[in-house]
Amino acid sequence: MAAEQTILIVEDDCIMRESLEMHLGRVQNVTAVGTCAEAVSMFEKQHFDLVILDINLPDGEGLDLIGYFRQKDQSIVVVITAYPKVQTAIGALKAGAFDYINKPFDLEEFDLVINKALEDRRLRDEVSALKRQRTKASGVDRILGRHPSLTRLREEVCQVAATPDTTVLVIGESGTGKELVAEAVHAESARRGKSLVRVNCSAIPASMMEAELFGHERGAFTDAKMSRRGLIEIGNDGTVFLDEIGDLPLELQPKLLRVIESRSFRRIGGAREIHVNVRFVAATNRDLADMVRNGTFREDLYFRLKVFELRVPPLRDRISDIPVLSAHLLSILTQHLERDILGISAEAVERMMNYSWPGNVRELKNILERAVILSRDDEIVSIDLPCDLTPFIPDDCEGYCPAFPSGFDSFPVLSILEDSYIQCVYEKSGQNKTRAAQILGISRVTLRERLKQMQ
Repeated sequence: MAAEQTILIVEDDCIMRESLEMHLGRVQNVTAVGTCAEAVSMFEKQHFDLVILDINLPDGEGLDLIGYFRQKDQSIVVVITAYPKVQTAIGALKAGAFDYINKPFDLEEFDLVINKALEDRRLRDEVSALKRQRTKASGVDRILGRHPSLTRLREEVCQVAATPDTTVLVIGESGTGKELVAEAVHAESARRGKSLVRVNCSAIPASMMEAELFGHERGAFTDAKMSRRGLIEIGNDGTVFLDEIGDLPLELQPKLLRVIESRSFRRIGGAREIHVNVRFVAATNRDLADMVRNGTFREDLYFRLKVFELRVPPLRDRISDIPVLSAHLLSILTQHLERDILGISAEAVERMMNYSWPGNVRELKNILERAVILSRDDEIVSIDLPCDLTPFIPDDCEGYCPAFPSGFDSFPVLSILEDSYIQCVYEKSGQNKTRAAQILGISRVTLRERLKQMQ
């Protein structure tokens, strides 16, 4: 029998009660009572994994307590009785009992049933713990980073998740982690125990999109041999995540707008109105406002989606998060690839922090995966990184050279070119001295002195 589990025996026969208490008490934490009232009183005071329940008790029917035990503490109930009737057994099982034992019984049979019941309870507890752990791991804790923009994003996720069904629009470049943000909204909400249904609007052919979203009735079209629920209906009581919403066909946008506004729709070929209780979270890396101006996205749907916007910053705008992101991704990759790599060298981290990351966190993960495979040591070093991981130069400064009059004699001295380039990088970096110094390959102190000299 599993240790550290608690058992409540509810048996009015004193000899039977004491015998079971003595037998089980050798390896389990056992409490024994003789009436319904005593059982309820004990349940108010402590938790029990298993209840062994006699049906006929002095102050009531044991069957009436099964529902209470199950609802109160999800306890496993095993019924014992000296009156073996098929109807009684069926009634006990229908009420939620795990098993049924007729008196008299031998201890071997009894132990077999009790062991099964306790193992069932242990497995249920493990599953519940894993679900709680998964929910916690899929919430805002997975949005890693110490940059103020990430702190603000996590706060906004929690704020909108607390609402019943406010529609959310997640905006960000490809690879920034928009799906992660959508998962966090679901995990932090009251819908966390229900389904999160993902719909990739760019991956489903336009001809199939309507049937995928709304479902269809039997005979609605040639191949519709049976009725089928759509993804929105499957997501009822949960969250529907519309990824790449900018790729949704224009002709379907009015239908989606209606569902978001009324929370109701009809299957293809159906006349019955189906009502759903879902939260819609949409995501895009496209400029929907620009698409509205170009007539490729409906304005009314755009405004209905952007009730609450969550903007995911690109990695280049939070370069200071590279160390913590790299450490997290490295721990995942080394476990998956079964490599014993302990960390990343300071030189390699510096190279990564001087790169622009056009592919954002997805690109960082891919580059680290390559580095883990190539690494011959217990640490990722600079040589493990791709050669094209070159320092970031702002677009407006690349190939920069100040204008000056034609003619050899008018060429400026090197210090003037340096000053001009330093000023350009400083301005394009948002006057962030740390970032500008990283791009220029000089220390922050040196940059500060050069800027003073230019004043």
